[in-house]
Amino acid sequence: MERIQLGRELYELGLALGGLGTVLIGSGGGSLARALARTAGCGTALAGGEAKFHDGSCAACGAWLAEYYGFSASLFVRQEGGKVEWSVLNEKGKPFTPIAVKGSISPCTGEWDILAGADCAWAAHRAGEYRGGLGPACVQGPAALTLALERLGYEVSRCPAPNIPLFISDREGFSLRVEEGGAVFRAQGKDALDGLADYARKPQAVPAFRPEQIENEKLK
Repeated sequence: MERIQLGRELYELGLALGGLGTVLIGSGGGSLARALARTAGCGTALAGGEAKFHDGSCAACGAWLAEYYGFSASLFVRQEGGKVEWSVLNEKGKPFTPIAVKGSISPCTGEWDILAGADCAWAAHRAGEYRGGLGPACVQGPAALTLALERLGYEVSRCPAPNIPLFISDREGFSLRVEEGGAVFRAQGKDALDGLADYARKPQAVPAFRPEQIENEKLK
């Protein structure tokens, strides 16, 4: 019954999103998330909106796509075991709650489309040109973060190692933390890949020291 109730919620959410126009929809983590994402897409199309599904691996990828193409909103459904959660973002990547349009719905059924290669496109757009020879790096985060690092010129590994920078993103790809030489740098940007591009442009920037490092320096 819980799955059916989730389906009802996502269908109603899709109906509300369908009144906004074109909506990006993605999912990750399992078959339930995929089914619920498609349920939301059915609601969007039946309300007269255009549902565009993407194969990106996180919510930040959908947010970038929506902003890049000027779509009304992005929805990402995440499954972790038996737990399901979702996020709805507007065309600027900000969370919002869509409200169903009152009155008669569109007389026509909306379109349903699929956008492939979303992670690659996101990484290419954010990272920019190949900078070459940036050395080894470790990564923990969405697949697109690895793609962006490789595009910049890093030799990427998933296993942390001494004296090698570690790039860590949150699960949905919105924030980025870089650990290098015992120091921590929090990259600034619209999402983790935007922060990575900014970090790569400023290799001379000194990361912020941890409090314990500052105390150690004072004792020397």
